[in-house]
Amino acid sequence: MKKKLRMLYIFLLIIDVTVLGVMTVRYFDEGIPDSLLAVVGEMETVELPFGIELEESKAVLKVSNESSGFSMVSDKTGSYHIPVKLFGVFHVKDMDVKVIQKMKLAPSGEPIGIYVETNGLLVLDTAEIEGKDGLIYAPGKNLLKSGDYILKWNNTVVPTIQKLNQEIQKSGDKKVPVIIRRGKERIKLAIRPVLASDGIYKIGTWVREDTQGIGTLTYVTEDGKFGTLGHGITDVDTGTLLNLNGGELYRTKIMGITKGLSGEPGELQGYMNMVADNQIGEVYKNTTLGVFGTMNKEQVKEYGKNFLPVGRKQEIKKGKAYIYTNLGNGVGTYEIEIEKIILNSKDNKSMEICVTDQQLLKQSGGIVQGMSGSPIIQNGKIIGAITHVLVDDPTRGYGIFIENMLSQ
Repeated sequence: MKKKLRMLYIFLLIIDVTVLGVMTVRYFDEGIPDSLLAVVGEMETVELPFGIELEESKAVLKVSNESSGFSMVSDKTGSYHIPVKLFGVFHVKDMDVKVIQKMKLAPSGEPIGIYVETNGLLVLDTAEIEGKDGLIYAPGKNLLKSGDYILKWNNTVVPTIQKLNQEIQKSGDKKVPVIIRRGKERIKLAIRPVLASDGIYKIGTWVREDTQGIGTLTYVTEDGKFGTLGHGITDVDTGTLLNLNGGELYRTKIMGITKGLSGEPGELQGYMNMVADNQIGEVYKNTTLGVFGTMNKEQVKEYGKNFLPVGRKQEIKKGKAYIYTNLGNGVGTYEIEIEKIILNSKDNKSMEICVTDQQLLKQSGGIVQGMSGSPIIQNGKIIGAITHVLVDDPTRGYGIFIENMLSQ
């Protein structure tokens, strides 16, 4: 009996030590930044968990430990790796510090329309087709996958669905080479079209070429670059991040609002007239952290009026902040609450936020589709952008650090 109790105590001790270890690792991971941005010539003071120290330096990046963290300053731009230790002895991790020139952005909040051209034809799914002979075929099955991009058919570039169909008809029932892109890999396949019951050659594959939608412009830089959405443009059916061949930014007018309810995401209903006079910029990059491009020179002053300093993640505090967004009557300033800061976030969910502004709650119910990209302001600095809404609670959602967007 004593032996069994001893084994039980040892087992429970092992569990306690394991849980303590996991909690300690999580504590350090959440409390110690993996990376930091600093500005040339500005003293930076950062809080750290108890017992954590940095390796001090008096070189280009001057680092000094303080009672509750550390301070650093540099008079040159550059990237540095600083060892982080527990009680000055045990190495915990290395912190990456990037020193940059002081930067200002003009937060926008204006609605914009985005039209993007995909680099190839996006495969949505494959399907069975009935042949002229009455049999069932699936030429694309087990060859093409959802998320693939068809680049060439029989050595001919096929940028549009119309062009692909033309080339398929030319091929007839001959097996031809097809070049696709799957992730970052280019793959060569061979596909044989089937003469369908309607007399048209088909490959039993659903594809999509271009897409468009509305969002909110986050910022404009002094040299006319812009960032928007805070997340990437993905295909609505497959969830695949669209690989762009190019795109355009257009003026958009908000026509109405579908109010967000629990389980029913709301939406800003916008009108985008894709004529030359309404084009305000060009899109050149689509990433998981936002959509980026260049604003036309004539529109830089229109969309980039009031420049604010960039607020880095170590400056962000829980509590009151504001978002700029346009609900149809011009850009308004609305109060939110930052409830959680995910210090080492590298994705587009860096902050958990709650809408507290009664006017915004009355008009939209909280965060709705189309508000993605709405800039977040705290203490006179632009610190991030709205990215997601919680489907079950439209008053809550996520925001991205502005420095994560600027890293693209």
